Amino acid sequence: MTGGILSIVCPKPVPDAKLRLYLLHHAGGSHTVFRPWLALLPESWEVRLVIAPGRAKASYPAARDITTLSDAFARHLDERRPTPYAMFGHSMGGLVAFDTALALQAGGMPQPEWVGVSGHPGPFHSITRTRPPLYGLPSADLRAELIALDGLPDRVLRDKWLWQRVEPLVRADLEAAETWHPTRHGSLLTRPVSAFCGDRDPVAGITDAANWSQHTNEFLGVRHFPGGHFYFQDDPGPLVRSIVADVSTVLGRSRPHALP
Repeated sequence: MTGGILSIVCPKPVPDAKLRLYLLHHAGGSHTVFRPWLALLPESWEVRLVIAPGRAKASYPAARDITTLSDAFARHLDERRPTPYAMFGHSMGGLVAFDTALALQAGGMPQPEWVGVSGHPGPFHSITRTRPPLYGLPSADLRAELIALDGLPDRVLRDKWLWQRVEPLVRADLEAAETWHPTRHGSLLTRPVSAFCGDRDPVAGITDAANWSQHTNEFLGVRHFPGGHFYFQDDPGPLVRSIVADVSTVLGRSRPHALP
């Protein structure tokens, strides 16, 4: 399945699904980070894994701006009504999810029931704070900064062969994330939003994640877990249970503006 420049994988189609949950990965990563989640999510939910361009077997090169990704994702979603859907994104994926929801809102298209954003300090806040943008650093400096920031899984950064393979992709993804500003459609989403983080994440800790509260009229709160930027890598269970709880709360409401 494709969404323009995006690839979208549906590991297990669910006829008459109660919800479609779209999962969007981090910069330099891929949909495989979410594979362990499949057995933990409700059987009545259909999971769709969104793959940014530039990965193995992709037909398109990596995008260097978030709006290219979010516009492609919005077009894909607008073609697939009326099943209710939600989206969760980690780090770069959270920005794509949020910007997509803003684009859908501005275009009067069916909006997600819920948006989950993880591992990012929110609109108008940089993942590098006072540092120079990561995407323009020399190779050795970029690798060192990502190690310090816990910005990619450790096995990728410590293995020189793996690093050489992913570095161009990482740079493109980081450029997209570090240059994004939600100015096209404003920065206030009228849908429920939850923020997630690791309590020791140097990129987006608990206080940083709270910035998302300023960009929705229905903030469900910050859900924090032990760990760093990839706090869910070893055990996704607590995060998945928290996502299911928040989405179920939203779906359980009686809303007059339900999807047609």
